[in-house]
Amino acid sequence: MHKKRLLVLDDEPHIANLVKMSLKHKFDVEDAYSGEEAYEKIKVWRPDVILLDIMMPGVDGFTVCKTLKENPETEDIPIIILSARTQMMDKFKAIDLGADDYVTKPFDPLELENRIESNLILHKLEKQM
Repeated sequence: MHKKRLLVLDDEPHIANLVKMSLKHKFDVEDAYSGEEAYEKIKVWRPDVILLDIMMPGVDGFTVCKTLKENPETEDIPIIILSARTQMMDKFKAIDLGADDYVTKPFDPLELENRIESNLILHKLEKQM
């Protein structure tokens, strides 16, 4: 059985590595450290789901989320925000821009895995409707 593809977009390599180590048993994990790098990776390595940090230099996560959700080629990829920002307004903004879920740092690897799985199941069900 082929593993689902997970793209981790975070400007902090240690976070990307932690996610990779926590989820590599379940997902084929790639990382990107900027919005620009993510756009390029998504074109050539189409992920099944994206974990997206908000606070990044250059293009922030809100902009990346909005851009991906407005593009017909990427709008159906579930996006889960993984951010240290815990304010309710940040969560509302992310959901308004099309994010499918929001997980705060520090995160529990098991919870993150379950949230990803749940979003993939919901996405599959939505496509069948």
